[in-house]
Amino acid sequence: FPLFGLNLSYSPSQYFEIYAGASQAYRPMLFKDLIPASIYEKVDPNIRDSKGYNAELGLRGSYAFLRWDLTAYLLDYKNRFGTLIQTDDAGEFYTYRTNIGNSRSLGAEIFIQADWMLTHQIGLSLFTSTAFSHARYTNAMIKSGNDNINIKGNKVESAPDLISRNGFTIRYSKLSFSGLYSYTGATFADALNTVVPPAGTGAVGHVPAYGLLDLNAGYRFSKLLEARISMSNATDKKYFTKRPTFYPGPGIWPSDRRNFCFTIM
Repeated sequence: FPLFGLNLSYSPSQYFEIYAGASQAYRPMLFKDLIPASIYEKVDPNIRDSKGYNAELGLRGSYAFLRWDLTAYLLDYKNRFGTLIQTDDAGEFYTYRTNIGNSRSLGAEIFIQADWMLTHQIGLSLFTSTAFSHARYTNAMIKSGNDNINIKGNKVESAPDLISRNGFTIRYSKLSFSGLYSYTGATFADALNTVVPPAGTGAVGHVPAYGLLDLNAGYRFSKLLEARISMSNATDKKYFTKRPTFYPGPGIWPSDRRNFCFTIM
């Protein structure tokens, strides 16, 4: 089956370009979507592949010491897979795998970088790469216990409203030093937007926002030899990014604490 896409760009001057594009997309049903996991689960015989489209409109270019790329986007996701609760003729509950509804993500991505030569030997670069996202369910139902809950307006799981990477690099002759601060906004691990994990499992619940600082320094001895040392998570931040339900979960996956790396290349 065909999936269509169209991209256009226009450069009114040598300094900037306007671009736009749209394309269809789909997510096929997988084996686990079609085969019941137990006798208490059934699969909708009319379950369909997920489908949707994404579109973007942007402006990019460079002038003097400045470079930029600004993009607005829309992602429409229909026929998402999920689970509902149903009852059979005997009044017994069973889970029902089917298409639970739709979601939509609206957002903007911003990249700006500035480069200066402060002196003949000293150069400075600053940049920000930031994404804003508004990902919400527009029409969906999902199982919660023995009830089906309308989740229209809930946040899409694992979709932070803000991701930002900001950094600098300063160079002096053969020596360079750079820093990167990364921020990721809070998310939810499930479509119900559960805040407090239920007793006995950490697979669902709130995933707090976190910010990390990474530092890097390097020295180039020649065109063929360079030494670099880096320190990740310089502030020794305690954080986690996911609440998985599979191995080795359920629970949280704690991320790496402060760590160092030395490289000669």
